[in-house]
Amino acid sequence: MTHALVTIVAPLAPSRVREAEVAIDALGNPPESELKAALDRVGGVHFASLHAFASVDGARAHLILEFSADGDETAAVDRVARALADGLQRVFAFAADWRAGDLFGYLLAHRAGVGVGAFDQPGLCFVGTPGMSVERIKAEVEIAAAAREQLAGQPGSMSALERLAEVRRAVAADPALRSMLEAPQPGADFVQPSLGAIALPILAAFAKIFLWPFGVAILLWTIGWTVGHAPYPAIVPLVSRLWQGFAWSTGIAFAVVLLGAALLLFRLRTMEGSDWLDARAPDLSTNAQMFAREGYGAQNHMVSVTQRKPGWVRWLTSRIAFWIIGALAARRYPPGFLSDIGTIHFARWVTVPGTPDVIFLSNYGGSWESYLEDFITRAASGLTGVWSNSIGFPRSRFLFFDGATDGERFKRYARASMVPTRFWYSAYPSTTTARVRTNALIARGLAGALTEDEAIRWLALFGSALRPAATMVNSDVQSIVFGGLSFLRRSECVVGDLPEDVDLARTWLRSVAPKIVYNDGRRLKDNDEAVICLALSPRGMARLGLPATALATFPFAFVEGMMGEARARMLGDAGNSAPEYWRWGQETPDAALLLYGNTESAVAELAAFASEGLTGVHSIPLKTIDNGKREPFNFVDGVSQPVIRGTYKGLRSADPIHLVEPGEFILGYPDNRGNLPPGPTLSALADPESLLPLVPTPTGFDRAVVDCPRDLGRDGSFLVIRELEQDVDGFNDYCAAESDKAQNRLTSPYEVTPEFIAAKLVGRWQDGSSLVRNPYVSASQSTVSAQTHAARFAAAIGGAPPAGEEAANAQSHPTARAASPGGVPAAPPRPRNAHGDNDFLFGEEDPEALRCPYGAHIRRANPRDSLDPGSSEQVGITNRHRILRVGRPYVPAEGGRPGLLFMCLNGDIERQFEFIQQTWLGSAAFHGLSCEKDPIMGDGEKGECGFTIPTRQGPVVLSSMQPFVATRGGGYFFLAGRRLINWLAAERRVPQRVQPS
Repeated sequence: MTHALVTIVAPLAPSRVREAEVAIDALGNPPESELKAALDRVGGVHFASLHAFASVDGARAHLILEFSADGDETAAVDRVARALADGLQRVFAFAADWRAGDLFGYLLAHRAGVGVGAFDQPGLCFVGTPGMSVERIKAEVEIAAAAREQLAGQPGSMSALERLAEVRRAVAADPALRSMLEAPQPGADFVQPSLGAIALPILAAFAKIFLWPFGVAILLWTIGWTVGHAPYPAIVPLVSRLWQGFAWSTGIAFAVVLLGAALLLFRLRTMEGSDWLDARAPDLSTNAQMFAREGYGAQNHMVSVTQRKPGWVRWLTSRIAFWIIGALAARRYPPGFLSDIGTIHFARWVTVPGTPDVIFLSNYGGSWESYLEDFITRAASGLTGVWSNSIGFPRSRFLFFDGATDGERFKRYARASMVPTRFWYSAYPSTTTARVRTNALIARGLAGALTEDEAIRWLALFGSALRPAATMVNSDVQSIVFGGLSFLRRSECVVGDLPEDVDLARTWLRSVAPKIVYNDGRRLKDNDEAVICLALSPRGMARLGLPATALATFPFAFVEGMMGEARARMLGDAGNSAPEYWRWGQETPDAALLLYGNTESAVAELAAFASEGLTGVHSIPLKTIDNGKREPFNFVDGVSQPVIRGTYKGLRSADPIHLVEPGEFILGYPDNRGNLPPGPTLSALADPESLLPLVPTPTGFDRAVVDCPRDLGRDGSFLVIRELEQDVDGFNDYCAAESDKAQNRLTSPYEVTPEFIAAKLVGRWQDGSSLVRNPYVSASQSTVSAQTHAARFAAAIGGAPPAGEEAANAQSHPTARAASPGGVPAAPPRPRNAHGDNDFLFGEEDPEALRCPYGAHIRRANPRDSLDPGSSEQVGITNRHRILRVGRPYVPAEGGRPGLLFMCLNGDIERQFEFIQQTWLGSAAFHGLSCEKDPIMGDGEKGECGFTIPTRQGPVVLSSMQPFVATRGGGYFFLAGRRLINWLAAERRVPQRVQPS
């Protein structure tokens, strides 16, 4: 479908403008009902308007009829001439050259074209809804209304695809709408190119249009050079002379072009600095007439009359501006958009032939104020490029800059240039461009959507919007991703193997699936029943019927698992942590069920139910959470965590240093670099019911996507589980022994205690307060000390002690510590609630590691900016390796050691968990250290090196230590999204049998 943007311009004596306006007013805005009906009957006309006005200088006047229609110009002129014959003849009778009796011929003869060439009238036409006919737009309004009515009456238990199918059946039963169910023709996918990618084509097109005279000169010079040297040259000398002539002429032409461009630029800047600026306010009576004719529907119309500045510079720059805007719009933006502005239906800039009068006419959605604000904010350079060539425009710079960015002055200029739209017709006055596009998507989806993914996106067109790539579908993400569910105090981990028979395995999954919990778990706080978060190993998914070809698309680390010599070296599973000492996990179990509830009985009952049908079951009861979570070494746990953007926690003013994109942990979403990482996929043949998301995500419903691969990873995350036994007595004994040794080495203001040594090893005090902000004592100790000191002072002078919090702040504020003899640099003011403080940067606040040693556990596990102090880029690099920890301490067996069931979520096991374990925790050379590993999680073998505590007086080196943590089990699992769980649980007609790997 093509469109004709026709502009008819006829001469009018300035003295007759008022008479013509009266005649046009009689046609109406909104139009007189018979005229509207006539235009509706002939069809194919989107918009039409008619105007009479004088030029800016009053020397000329014009009658202008403009309309936007389907098809070619001649047919469109004919339709409009027939529909408005009487009214147009009454108006054009005022024209200076009117010929009665042949309206159609007169209109054809007065068409004003637009172009940018030397012989064209400068101008530009723009279509905001390309390819959309009037008939189609109106039909799609009806079909969208019919679909909306059907959806409103549907029950809540239907899937998206079932809803769409029911609407499709209803539309098919309506003879007036049935034809809209024909499959749409595929459209071209638009990928926005960079400016660099289109620079060369644009330069070539510019040279073709504006520099062709130099090409002609080069050709003539080359011929003249060659002919002038010899009448009968041999072939070789001829070629040589041709080349010489071409080289000389090209060089001269290039120099002339550069000189001309410099001259043009110099002259332009001179004029821009001295041009007259129109500071006059718009005429109030004219404004009143415009307002009286605006706001009758969802659209409006404007016409602006300006006058091009005199001289050859503006003659040329006006053409250049129109050409650049048109070239960029065609190549840089999606069809129908200027920048990201999509409110225009049809618009045009027209220069009246033989005059400097420039007319802008636009049919747009919304109000005039919002329309202009959009352009000021998003496309000011385009407006400036065109209108800066007009008399009185706000001060511009280099043709395209400033000008319209002076928003209020620009709007004042635009209003002053406008004239009232006395006659204006719209074929669909209640429909904006955005609604036209949405209705088109509704119709396309109704005709072509075949999958659940497409149906979900189709439903979003009704009062919602297509989901941005970075917006999580929380209802499909298991709740453990949003946090450790600490408000459900009781918990247990059950691991086991599924039946080898696929049907039996799926039957088991269907039985537990109703208990799997999704979405933000805060809504479970008052739930007395227990819930499940389910993760599966590669073999577990195979036993549920996932083909081997699909398993092969999962990451190598996940498929290989936690076992093997290379993995043991990487993870530190040596010595006492070697797999032969593990309680479970020498072969990764098929399933890991994380059970949470408020009562012990509810968790136990669900564990017994979920274990039915599993073999090799191993249960790990977890400690009840009471008044916060502490790990066995008695440190507050879970203080430092990344926060996923868009989650509840991410919306609660999370510090930007901890904020990460969903794709860092959840598959199917963009990561911190804005990329959408590839995920595991499944052949479309294995998903005939289209239960799984598609790869890539469908957008326009105009092409068959049912055969696209399926996205297995969407809304899922990789779960690492490790059962870590902790030698609490050994840790405490080591800290006590080292504190005795360090007494003489660390003097005041240090108070060297076992707690102090433990804090240096971990990087935090046991109450969670950081060494970075609390280098001498913990936040709780600081508060108690301050209160005691204040009470003693008050008693001595007979006054009342200050409030505890104020005393604590006074004692712990860095200015109170700056004069202490220890020489530790003062920390910045810490938050009032310092327990668990976390919003600090190692590099900025403690670059020398005088507070928190480089080798401390929390500095290794999350270095922040430590490796490049003050660098936000380094924080970004560090955040690419963060993990989301969701573990809890376990209940030790009778006579056994306590420990932690470490669990963390990753978008990429190798880049996150394994990187941290190998490169930061397990590296003896981390941060330039020598022969030091993480004091808590380094590895399972006794080390030969100690631990360095830096001071101003030199390093304090602690003794080598035995391992305090030993691995007792573990595995890699996939925490699947809702749609993969549903696919794995679905019944299949053909039974499958998968042998365990």
